[in-house]
Amino acid sequence: MNQSRFAVVVISEDYATSQWCLKELSFMVDLTEKKRFDLIPIFYEIDPTALKSRSGCFSKAFQDHEKRFDAKTVSEWRRALAIVGNISGWDSNTRSDDSKLIQEVVRDLCDRLYLESEPSDEKSEFVGMSLHKKRMESLLSMDSSDSDDVKMVGVWGMGGRGKTTIAKCVYEALSTHFPSRCYLGNVKDDFQKHGESSSSSYLRKQIMSEIFPKSPLNARCVSPEAMRRRLRGKKVLLILDDVDDVKQLQELAGDCNWFGPGSRVIITTRDKRVLDEHCVKHIYEVKPLRTTQALQLFSKHAFKMNRPQAEFRQLCLDIVEQLCGLPLALRVIGASLYGREIPFWEDKLCILKNSLDKSISVALRVSYDALDEPEKIVFLYVAGCFNGEYMDRAIMVLDPFVIKSKPRLVTLMEKSLISMSNNTRLWVHDLLQDMAKDITCEGKMKKRKMMWNFLDIKGLFTENVGNKEIEVESILLNMGEETGLCVNPETFKRMRKLKFLKIHSNLTAAGGSKVCIVDDFDYLPPLRYLHWEAYTLKSLPTKFETNVLVELNLPDSSVETLWNGSQDLGSLRYMNLNRCKNLTEIPDLSKAQSLEYLCLCDCESLVELPSSLGHLDKLLKLSMLNCKKLKSLPRNIKLKSLKTLSLDGCTLIQEFPFVSDHIEELGLRCTSIELVPDSIGCLSMLIELRLSHCKRLKNLPDTLGNLTSLKHLTMSCCPNITVFPVLGNGVETVSLNGTPIEEVPSWIGDKVNLSCLDMSECKKLHNLPHSLRNLKNLKLLYLRGCINITEIPQVAGEMRRLDLYGTSIEKYGILSEEEKLELHNRDMDFLKGFLTRYVRKYKRKRNSL
Repeated sequence: MNQSRFAVVVISEDYATSQWCLKELSFMVDLTEKKRFDLIPIFYEIDPTALKSRSGCFSKAFQDHEKRFDAKTVSEWRRALAIVGNISGWDSNTRSDDSKLIQEVVRDLCDRLYLESEPSDEKSEFVGMSLHKKRMESLLSMDSSDSDDVKMVGVWGMGGRGKTTIAKCVYEALSTHFPSRCYLGNVKDDFQKHGESSSSSYLRKQIMSEIFPKSPLNARCVSPEAMRRRLRGKKVLLILDDVDDVKQLQELAGDCNWFGPGSRVIITTRDKRVLDEHCVKHIYEVKPLRTTQALQLFSKHAFKMNRPQAEFRQLCLDIVEQLCGLPLALRVIGASLYGREIPFWEDKLCILKNSLDKSISVALRVSYDALDEPEKIVFLYVAGCFNGEYMDRAIMVLDPFVIKSKPRLVTLMEKSLISMSNNTRLWVHDLLQDMAKDITCEGKMKKRKMMWNFLDIKGLFTENVGNKEIEVESILLNMGEETGLCVNPETFKRMRKLKFLKIHSNLTAAGGSKVCIVDDFDYLPPLRYLHWEAYTLKSLPTKFETNVLVELNLPDSSVETLWNGSQDLGSLRYMNLNRCKNLTEIPDLSKAQSLEYLCLCDCESLVELPSSLGHLDKLLKLSMLNCKKLKSLPRNIKLKSLKTLSLDGCTLIQEFPFVSDHIEELGLRCTSIELVPDSIGCLSMLIELRLSHCKRLKNLPDTLGNLTSLKHLTMSCCPNITVFPVLGNGVETVSLNGTPIEEVPSWIGDKVNLSCLDMSECKKLHNLPHSLRNLKNLKLLYLRGCINITEIPQVAGEMRRLDLYGTSIEKYGILSEEEKLELHNRDMDFLKGFLTRYVRKYKRKRNSL
């Protein structure tokens, strides 16, 4: 309540009979007088003046209270009621229908919460967004008579006009109206990256995981029909950003019948035919910014203010006119002019005016041409190779090519040529990526340093090049839209300068490879970066110098082993062999002293790891999810730097792995571990421990309580866990659902950081201790299916979700009649339901008299 902006109190004839209600009202009035929030009263079938009268309908209730409580307390309650009676509120006697009253209250709160707090374009980062949002909300019909219908709305326009930004802003504005929601970005890229079949399954899992975050069924819900069955009763908000093929919509949002009443699906695309083919009737065309808006956006980036400086005004108007109201171009060109003198501006304007091609690519090319050579190199590599990758990974590969590449990345961000998400991933806009691709196609083919174009690369690998040296340093081959390519291995012998080789989106629908290798493949140049998805041979070439190799990616490949013997791997920092199902052994890694990440997920044939693993003193992450045949890790190894170890799904693992004293994340789901030793108390840096679905696991030792850094513990569906584990004071989330635990100990009230406790389907669990009310930070409490729970748990009162469905509680109170109670201050649907339930309860009680 302390963090609320508004408090709604429903006062009926028997309101004053409840001491709890009067205590809460007195508290709310106190906060209102301190200007902490606004109090909104609803007077239900009573005269508001009765609250100020000692002889009104509340006189009998206060006479009873005076017999039980001291005079000061009762006086404070009377005063609180009198103050509320003077506040302008809602009077049910002035409305003929309760439903109309509820609609008006909800609409009023929506206006107060959103319209008053919405930033104007003057202050907002997104110029013109208010108008876009209003038009989108009109198409979405959130408050109309058909608001319960399912609607699909398309956002259509050319690249760079802000479709994604509009979708994100609408998503943020509407998300509180939907208990279940999902924003799925870069749909087109994911389909190209993973192939149509794999992407469909991967993205459906992603959608279901966000909509049903606690459900174990998400991993199996991969078919469109299964997704439809689970969603058709669910009100959801789903955003599908950057769709370029109707097949993507058919796989992810088949039709309106997939979703529950009131659902909204928003689709952004450059291609209107995609929407037409999918029968999307409501389409919002994103048009260029008006001159005033374009000038404001341009000024934000060119001057870091909303209006241009006086001496630059005419130049700004002329440049804005050339950029045709395109937000991306306005940001990029504006950022490139920040802090520049007038002659530089005039030169930029001259280039824009004199270009025969007035397209956006020209405007963007001007910004690229203004970069220095190292900045150009970094931009082209990020656009072609590291788009969507973490910044640190890009830096470790680029530094030898461009000394200190990080400052160049920062410069490119300042110029809006690249951006970085909150999780430090690098992103390049589609139009800028297309421009970069065009740049790499300039000049004679065999003299180019970087090659992206499929036809050019195909010609390079298939024609007879003789003994001519090929100058290329980087090959970035996207097979997403191509059918196949045959590679002549002899060509690699003419590429002595090749340092980057990336072949991605290479899987066929059947799981095969689109790139085949003819004849004997015995040579690769000394690459610094090798990424070859669905590589078809059993090992890498025998003549492959690995001494400068920094990153090795061979996911979904046919390799059984990488090479024989020991290789010089002194530069290797990242190795990804995920889903190499035929991989039987990992080579000697004793010389990979710089290796930081080793990813071996879904390597179904891998039985053991080499003892040389113990030499990897810089290894930070070892991920081996679902390695079904792996029985154990090498004995007596201590990895000094390891922070993350994922053995989830390694069903044959029986011993608890102590491989690092610095471990922060330890995943052991679905393993055969039986005992967690007392020495777990030594893992002082452990933050997350996953032990769900460990069928043999027994109760954890009390030394677990020594782990003050442990924040997240999951032990769902462990049939032998009968005792609630001892926890440190830092714990925030605990999941023990599906276990035979009978009691939550009273000391749980000491865990003041606890925000989520999941005990659902604990059939033997008895009522929770009263100390639970000490947990002020507890927001999520799941007790669904706990049949021995007979009392409503005493909580602090600021819950977001309290799930009591399937318990044996007989007297629920006002807020517990539905299967799931969602207590969220911003959720208008919940507020409407709350008011409706209160009115119905009052009517039932009145009619029974």
